[in-house]
Amino acid sequence: MEDIFEKLAGLSPREILGYALASEDDAKEFYEHLASKSGALLGEFFKDLAKAEENHKRILLKLYEELFGDTEYPVPEDIPLAETTVKVDTVANLIEAMRVALENEKNAERIYSHLAETLPEHRGIFKFLAAQERAHYAAIRSHTEYLEDVTQGQQEYVNAPIEFFGAQLELYLGPHTKR
Repeated sequence: MEDIFEKLAGLSPREILGYALASEDDAKEFYEHLASKSGALLGEFFKDLAKAEENHKRILLKLYEELFGDTEYPVPEDIPLAETTVKVDTVANLIEAMRVALENEKNAERIYSHLAETLPEHRGIFKFLAAQERAHYAAIRSHTEYLEDVTQGQQEYVNAPIEFFGAQLELYLGPHTKR
């Protein structure tokens, strides 16, 4: 992660914003993928995160246009975006993907904090975005800790297809009959 920040430090605000815009797109796709692999409960959580990332991109794109007069932003090629190729077919894979998401959210928070210093006239918006990413981190961390706790020592859960685990959670959503 430090390597990313070293590279970002050498870029212009235009390039850093381009990287941030591309990162928001990447995060949205990642969360949409996780939503498609999860059941209703976790799926809604990931859909909400994807929607938030989409809103962040809209905010950044408007700011970018205000600053630079267009919406054609550069994406630095030598700085990797988030790793979004985690195969999610078991609960263990989902936990791994959520750990990647934690790293991505921490990275995004640091980028927005850096931009708040680099573009102080827009500090308010970048501080807001950093706070949003910090909140995403906390929510994902809570869900990750839950999954780690539930699966600890439970190989039938760790290696279970993600659909099975989702179905177990969703038993509480289905119709109930009184006895």
